[in-house]
Amino acid sequence: MSNKNNTQTLLLFGAALLFLGLFAFYYFLQMPSSDKVKAQESELATLNKQVQLLNKKVSEKQNAVIGPSMKEVQAALPLWDNTEQITLDLNKIKKDTDVSFNSITYSISEKSSQQQTDAAKKTAYPNVREVKVTTSVAGTFKEISDAITQLQALPRLIKVDTVNYGSLPKDLTRKITINLTFTAFFDPSYKAKVDKVETPY
Repeated sequence: MSNKNNTQTLLLFGAALLFLGLFAFYYFLQMPSSDKVKAQESELATLNKQVQLLNKKVSEKQNAVIGPSMKEVQAALPLWDNTEQITLDLNKIKKDTDVSFNSITYSISEKSSQQQTDAAKKTAYPNVREVKVTTSVAGTFKEISDAITQLQALPRLIKVDTVNYGSLPKDLTRKITINLTFTAFFDPSYKAKVDKVETPY
């Protein structure tokens, strides 16, 4: 009987020792290595973020050096008056903001405004021409303001010359009609450098 008890005691003692050994192995060997793995993963994630940031900066630098593409240049400063694109842009603004453009007129200059004002002086952009656009815009105050904001945000170089609201009503949700004039620019002088002429269609 005592031998059986001794055997059970030894087995329990052995199991306790085995448990303590496994616990010590986990505590002293496994836990530090898992902490190291976590630390390494965190460091790797930080390094990846830094690499992404550096790649972004390099890309920005390269784009800054390269400058705008010829397609972007033509969108901003077309080779001809391109009133077709202006009409398409105004139609899109009309759909987006619920305004209506009435009696649109285009006046195209043969010479740049700088040449017209003082032909004797050397101008910085002697080849740039202008398209003067006059129209009336109908809509609420907010709709018209949104339409003008969209007009100025177009890829084409555009300068709003005058916006005549007249006397605004107290209720700004009422429909009003304003007179608007703006200038769009074009430059036929760089056509020889263009491989493909961008058209609005």
